Amino acid sequence: MSARILTGTILFSLIRIGLGISWLNEGIFKLQAHFTMSGLTQAVVSNTVTPDWYKFFMVHVVEPNTALFNLLIPWGEILVGAGLITGLLTLPALASAIFMNVNYWLANMVYIYPLQLLAAVILLMALRPATHLSLTSLYFHLLERNKRRI
Repeated sequence: MSARILTGTILFSLIRIGLGISWLNEGIFKLQAHFTMSGLTQAVVSNTVTPDWYKFFMVHVVEPNTALFNLLIPWGEILVGAGLITGLLTLPALASAIFMNVNYWLANMVYIYPLQLLAAVILLMALRPATHLSLTSLYFHLLERNKRRI
């Protein structure tokens, strides 16, 4: 492996792990703070920059199912973080991260989410080097090694 490829592999893996740590921290914080969607729906609906179709979604889907979303959001963030840190199911973790980032952005919650979205899209475009140093890569390496023994 050339030095340039090795550098890219390490760089993209570090970006993946850093993004995973960010998601994991957000999810754990929400769990510890007893995150709730109560009141958040009203803030999104009264916001002037949120699209009308998203306001409709918040009122008719999220509001009646607040208890479900109170669980889905923090646990989704924790699972995305764990997937990105370990490199297990990296593609579904990145797709979920992008989905959540877009939802947060539509709700006009512009905290760290645009930066997370950018990192997720970059990792999606460089998926192979980003997953080279991962548990999935290790699994396939060991599987191939065991096949050669037989």
